[in-house]
Amino acid sequence: MDTEDVKRYIVRNVKSVSGLRPLAAELHVSPEKLRKDFRKAEGIPISKFITLTKVERAKDLLKGTDKYCFEICFEAGFSREDGGSRIFKRVTGMTMGEYRESGRRKRGSA
Repeated sequence: MDTEDVKRYIVRNVKSVSGLRPLAAELHVSPEKLRKDFRKAEGIPISKFITLTKVERAKDLLKGTDKYCFEICFEAGFSREDGGSRIFKRVTGMTMGEYRESGRRKRGSA
């Protein structure tokens, strides 16, 4: 199993990646092997990579669309709006609204 292929799969399918077990089933590998191999190759747990990928997707949507935050949570692959918002803030240090506004300020001053 090539970790780069796993990462590409997660990035391309971030909206539907719901956890280790379903991902492992989709990739035809045991969850334990996927977890161990990914951590060994990347130095971070696969769950953290999935979370960071979802946050990056949300950031792109916040910068590129005027969709509501609850829509962005679901499009980024978070299963619940409140959970996605909380994770986004924990990772970025900003709420989704603050992140969107900071991007607007940067574009406005350029």
